[in-house]
Amino acid sequence: MIPRVAILGCGHMGSAIAHGILNSNALDVSLIVADPNLDKLEQFAKTAAIGSNDNAVAVRNADTVFVAVKPHDVQTALTECAEHLANKLIISVAAGIPLNQIEQWLPHDAPVVRCMPNTPSSVGAGVAGVFANAFVTGYQRELVNKLTQSFGKVVWLSSEDQLHVVTALSGSGPAYFFYIMEAMIKAGCNLGLERTIAEQLVVETAYGAANMVRKTQQAPQTLKEQAETPGGTTIAAMTSLDNDNVQVSIAKAVEKASARSVKITEEF
Repeated sequence: MIPRVAILGCGHMGSAIAHGILNSNALDVSLIVADPNLDKLEQFAKTAAIGSNDNAVAVRNADTVFVAVKPHDVQTALTECAEHLANKLIISVAAGIPLNQIEQWLPHDAPVVRCMPNTPSSVGAGVAGVFANAFVTGYQRELVNKLTQSFGKVVWLSSEDQLHVVTALSGSGPAYFFYIMEAMIKAGCNLGLERTIAEQLVVETAYGAANMVRKTQQAPQTLKEQAETPGGTTIAAMTSLDNDNVQVSIAKAVEKASARSVKITEEF
């Protein structure tokens, strides 16, 4: 039986999930996307997805529902179509809303998965941390794997609290890399390069470094040390970064993001 998937919300993340599913050669699903903004549905006009501006219509015939609306809209989105959600797998990508709160807005014993993807999902290169409640079956877990892998990698967590760290590390993580990349580009420009050249060098270097870690399966620290020739340029740069306690600053930034995630959860 072909899985029938509904996605509520066509913002950046909802659209990324939808396009990932549509572009996957390994998935055969029936997809319906819902958003009250008809302009956001227009992007799916020439795809296999069905568009609707009514959440209840979207979930009625689905067996799996992605909740990708803004956090403050989750309760409304779920309660307005609760009568159609019995025995359906709910996958929430809304940051900060805990399982016990989501469960209160759903029929009794609803299978729910919390999923924290990141923005590179929009180009099929994301990574998502996921955690399921006790009512999610083995088949549904495998379905979550297949759906999530259509827009990136998936990592199953052993506790819901770990989602705070995932949010801080990989959820917000792309922005950290963009920040570092922009600093490097500006440094290159200050030293005499045209921005287009500096940007190309930095982007390809970032891609190559990440790919090198993945393919060699060596720790970033090991690869860094291999590049640090005594008396060379790399070790001069690394010494400057260490003297400025850059690793400490990065650790503090991740801790701040995790603490903010905890605070957001407490608001619900």
